[in-house]
Order: sequence, then C-alpha cells, then structure tokens
Amino acid sequence: MAHKRIIIASVALASVLLLSLVAFRSSKSSAPSEPESLAASDFKTAPTVPDAEPAREKFPRPIPFLHSATHAPAAPATPRTPQQLIAEILEISAIDGPISTEKAEKFKRNLQELIQQGATSVPAIRELLDKKVEYDFADVSGGEQMGYASLRASLIDALKQIGGPEAQEAMVQVLQTSALPSELLEIAKNLDQDAPGQYREQILNAARESLAIAATNQYANVELGPAFRILQNYGDANTTADAAKNEPANFNNAINLANMPEGQGLAALVQMAQNPSSASGQTIATEMIAQLAGQNSKAVDALMQMAQNNQISNGTWEKLAPILGGDQFQISDPLAQGSGDPNSPPDRGFTIVNSATTSDQINQRVAIIDKLLGIVPADSSAADSLRNPRKLLVAKMGR
Repeated sequence: MAHKRIIIASVALASVLLLSLVAFRSSKSSAPSEPESLAASDFKTAPTVPDAEPAREKFPRPIPFLHSATHAPAAPATPRTPQQLIAEILEISAIDGPISTEKAEKFKRNLQELIQQGATSVPAIRELLDKKVEYDFADVSGGEQMGYASLRASLIDALKQIGGPEAQEAMVQVLQTSALPSELLEIAKNLDQDAPGQYREQILNAARESLAIAATNQYANVELGPAFRILQNYGDANTTADAAKNEPANFNNAINLANMPEGQGLAALVQMAQNPSSASGQTIATEMIAQLAGQNSKAVDALMQMAQNNQISNGTWEKLAPILGGDQFQISDPLAQGSGDPNSPPDRGFTIVNSATTSDQINQRVAIIDKLLGIVPADSSAADSLRNPRKLLVAKMGR
C-alpha cells in the first residue's frame, strides 16, 4: 500500500515538472514573436507618400551618357563664301559705337579668310570697292584695333596679298574710279611691285585726274601730296625711283649734297644739273636744288635762273611740285632695312618727309612758288604743276 502511494506521488511530481517545462518553453518562444508581429504591422501601415522630399545633395544624380566630342565624328566645317565674309566685314565696319576687341578680331579673321581663298575672293572685294563705301576707323573708339585706317584700305591690302592678274585688274579698276590721292598712291606701289612698269600710264593718268579735280575745288581738306609723289616717282621717264635703282651713286651723292649744312653742296648740285651725260642725274640734282630752296636763298636764285633759261622740262616740273610743297628726300637708315616685315614696301634707298609744317615754313614755300609762277608761262604745264602744291600749302594754312 505504501509502495503504491509512492508511485502515485512520483507520477504526480513528474506531471508537474512536465507541465512546468512546457509552460517555460511556451513563454520563452512567445517573447520574440511579439516584436516581429509589430514590425510587420508597422510596415503594412506605413504612408505611401513621404512627408518631406529627401535632401537632393545626399543622392548622386544620374549622369546621362553623352558622346564625347573626341569620339563623335566631327562634321566637316563648311567654309563661308566671300560674299558672307564681306557682309560681316561691312557690318563690323559700320558700327557707330566703340569697336570691341572681339569685333576687331572677327574683322581680321574674316579678312584673312578672304585672302586665303585667293582669286575666288576678288569679285566680292571688287564689288564692294566699286560701291565706294568707306568707313574711317580712326573716327571710332577702338578703331585702332582693326589694323587699318579704313575699310577700303583693308580691302586694297587684301588684293595686294592675294596678288595675280585678277587682283591687279581689280586695283586698276580702283585707279579708274577713285580720285583719293592716298588711295591712288597705295595702289600705285602695289601694282608697280607686282608688275614693274606695266601700269605706269594708268597710274600717272589717275594722279593727274585727281589733281585736276582738286583744282576745281571739289576736294575739302584732302591731302594732295600723294598725287604729287605719284608724278614724281612714276613720271614719264628718269623717275626718282629709277635714279635710286639704276644710278645709286649719283642719287645718293645728290641727296647728301642737299643735306650738307649751310648749303655747302649747292655749287656741286648746279654743276650736276647742267651735266648732259646723265639725264636722271640732271633730274635728281634739280630736285635737290628745289629741296635746298626751302632753307637757302641762293638755291632759290639758282632755281629761278634755270627756269628763265628753260632748263627745266615739263616732266621735271611735275617732280619738283611736291618738293616745293615741302617734301624732302633722305637716305634710308641702313639699320632699318631688311626688317623682314612682309607687309613693308621694298626699300627704295630713300624716304620722304614733309618739312612744311609751321606757318613760317608754309609762307616761305608759297612765296617761292609765286616767284616761279611769275617766270613760267601762265598756260603751261609748268604753271599747272606749280599751282597744285600752292593750293595744298594754302589749304594747310586754312586760308
């Protein structure tokens, strides 16, 4: 009986222990499941639209794929036509306000592109020159950046750089339609450099026509000196340029004699002017006597004596005109020669400067010309040649 009670007690104790173990495991496993259930519930009830947009700088932006210029095939650049380049050049030239550096550079690029296209550009340049459109860059702020004094000067220089028969023909056309002395002189130098002697008659006719127009008072404040220099340098024969090239010894000797102090070289110049062995030597000597006349009264007397003796030809009078107007010959500085500048004119061995700048100098030269006009026939070519520099000198005085 006692043994039976022990067995029942043991079974009861085992049952209690078993129930306690089951309860313990149940409570242990249910603890983590509760937050798991809550997390799932929270996820399901989250708002579909965020309350605020996230900060953009915290997220890297997607970089669109672009073809690199170095990898993409470059489209061939279509060169602009001469007409397009001329239109842009004209547009920039017509600017009233200040010319910016950007505009000036564009002007020069277009001009260079015209030159690079060569003879193809000549018709467009010629067409604009024929229209006689002109803009002076000196009158506009920033104009000094253009590299030229005016629009037409830039176009004439472009023709010079292009060269060839087409460009020469275009410049001859300007000779026949323009009467501006400075423009004529520039074209004369260009043509004579490209084709020495070929266009001499056209050059001289243009200069004479320009002076004839000036004589009718159709010019206002126009510098006539370049027209005189054309006659002087490209005259009928034995020109000053010819003497410098063909007889450099006589040429240099005459100029050196004229530049001696106190007129010490006058006697030798008079002797040289009367020497018939060299026609060009006679001409250059007579020119140097005229140059001395501006500073030496004995030179004036010598020149008047030669005029009275009819020792000065009509062609020589044309050459004397600009000298009596103030031009002076000087031997070129040897150190300045061979500068390597492709745009500079070829050295002729001499330079010309104008010495009639003050009122006294101008009045003195007008008086010399009036004396000579009293000697030569009034209706002669000599008189016409003398009246032109007188008109120029008077215009300088504003009389």
